[in-house]
Amino acid sequence: MRRKGRAAQFGWDLVTLLAAALFLLPVLWVVMSSFRPSPDVLGGPLLPTRLTLENYGSLARNAPFVTALQNSLLVGLCSALGALMLAVPTAYALTRLRFRGRELVGTLVLLTQMIPGIVIVIPLVVMMRSLGLTNSALGLILVHVVVSLPITVWLLRNYVEDVPVALEEAALVDGCTRLQSVSLVLLPLLYPAVAAVGTFAFVLSWGEYLLALSLTTTADHRTLPLAVQGLFSQFRQDWGLIMAGGVVIALPVALLFLLIRRFLVDGLVSGGVKG
Repeated sequence: MRRKGRAAQFGWDLVTLLAAALFLLPVLWVVMSSFRPSPDVLGGPLLPTRLTLENYGSLARNAPFVTALQNSLLVGLCSALGALMLAVPTAYALTRLRFRGRELVGTLVLLTQMIPGIVIVIPLVVMMRSLGLTNSALGLILVHVVVSLPITVWLLRNYVEDVPVALEEAALVDGCTRLQSVSLVLLPLLYPAVAAVGTFAFVLSWGEYLLALSLTTTADHRTLPLAVQGLFSQFRQDWGLIMAGGVVIALPVALLFLLIRRFLVDGLVSGGVKG
């Protein structure tokens, strides 16, 4: 029995390593290629023989790319803040308050997350154009808040459910109003979760491409994914520069996910455990 158990464990480990290799090898190739001269990326040996930082230097001197980086930071931070300002009270209402249609609203919030993004692109673009908010950071921030709001509400709802109601009831007995019990008792306990969910909303905005492409036509308002697309030329591709652009987009996202992964997993799993 012990030998069968070890064989099964070895099989699971082998499958896990293969899956990790399938996922990581393209990522490692992109990172490695970003440090290679462009002719070596497709025409050189598989393993690099020359390494250079020139690709990153070229990006730093590329004014449209730097502008796009600043735009992505502005839109991402404002989108995350806007999503949290709406998600926290919504998650609290869906968890703590009793009103008709509460479960229906909660189900609809989750259902909107299942709808393919392409379905909502056209109505959002039409609305932004009617409001005169195309080619503006404000328009992009608003649509990113709309897109990230369902998942942020759902994650925060699970975290609020984990906080014992008795703590807020004790505050009410001591004379606090409901708003005071939320601000003085509940919110301090939710700070780590709020930070994690806000980071997740920032990541969603940081890598969003389709809405940014639909709402932005001028170079001054482009975000980072569109700037990387602009690195492609009709006549000649600088693959080293393109790979460096991909690393600049992916690196902050990877680092942020490493910081918040435990909170996100807890938030996603807790809802499933409760059913």
